[in-house]
Amino acid sequence: MRRLALALATWLVAAAAVGETLKTLNMSRPAEGVVSVTVKAGVGDVRIEGDAQGEIVVRVEVKSKNGFLFGDRQLRRDAEAAQIEARVSGDELVLSLGPERHGDSHLVEHWTLRVPPSFSASAKLGVGEITVLDIAGDVGAELGVGDVRVEGTYQAFGDVNAACGVGDASLRTPSGREQGEGFIGHTLTAHGPGKSAIRAHAGVGDVKIQLR
Repeated sequence: MRRLALALATWLVAAAAVGETLKTLNMSRPAEGVVSVTVKAGVGDVRIEGDAQGEIVVRVEVKSKNGFLFGDRQLRRDAEAAQIEARVSGDELVLSLGPERHGDSHLVEHWTLRVPPSFSASAKLGVGEITVLDIAGDVGAELGVGDVRVEGTYQAFGDVNAACGVGDASLRTPSGREQGEGFIGHTLTAHGPGKSAIRAHAGVGDVKIQLR
């Protein structure tokens, strides 16, 4: 059962990762007044990276799903209408691709964000990959199918919680490597010297956390 589920996850992620780029969206804004960022997406990948430049910089490549007809008119209309929707709630910037589409639009979202390293960052994704690098604030990842990778500084983090319904969870720190416990699904908890928290979950796939 576990092998079949992981094979399905691999196929779904591969299908989401290949396709024709239909539109590229860019956004930047000052970081003042915001201390955290959240990305909500359906299929594709999200990469959030700490950058000392002091700005929030966002790039989204909108692609077709692997194997879908590139010449489909509705597909291109959906891609042309796509825009980055940015909403500030308190001190949190919430990003998604709009306008909201009903059903399967055959579009894949590839998000790349650069934010101040002190930020908190989270991503919610249906199928694909979530990568969070060099963020010192709280880190959150919720993924249906695919892999989660988190890398950062060991001294920044306290509570670490990782879980996967089917797959593996692992943590590497200067003290060594820890593996999640479980038969099919795995859970892992740890505590470091810092104040920020990591909470990462994948329904089917792997969660890998590396703290230097």
